[in-house]
Amino acid sequence: MTEQPDHLDLQPLNDLEEKLARGEEPDANPVDVILAFLNNEVYIVSADALEGADSQVEPLVLANSAGKPVLAVFSHPSRVTEQYLAAAPNVLGTQGAAILGNLGDDLGMVINPGAAFGFEIDPEGVANIRRDFKPADEDDDTAGEVGQP
Repeated sequence: MTEQPDHLDLQPLNDLEEKLARGEEPDANPVDVILAFLNNEVYIVSADALEGADSQVEPLVLANSAGKPVLAVFSHPSRVTEQYLAAAPNVLGTQGAAILGNLGDDLGMVINPGAAFGFEIDPEGVANIRRDFKPADEDDDTAGEVGQP
């Protein structure tokens, strides 16, 4: 038997991938997947290297099957294939909540494009998640306020 490339490997590599794998089951709760995404480190790829705390990067944006722009996000660095690294060789980790907080209103997101564990969220879905979920470290007294870094 030949070994699968990492991006097609069916063995979950972290908590987010375990939730993504369970998300395919009939009794799965999509909230578990969303919370795992928001509260775990995820990875984007960029042509720009991160130079410092205040530096800006331009992450890789793909086109989905309808031709709409989607931000490419990965659940683990090994899920980034050579095809994406050729266009954007820097793999940068950040919290899933930070990704959603910085997406514009017209940009969707694809998690693990072309990999075993993945899905796509359209801009409306991103807006719904931003509306319905708050960070785990935000208590009820600060709901609606922007936290300090």
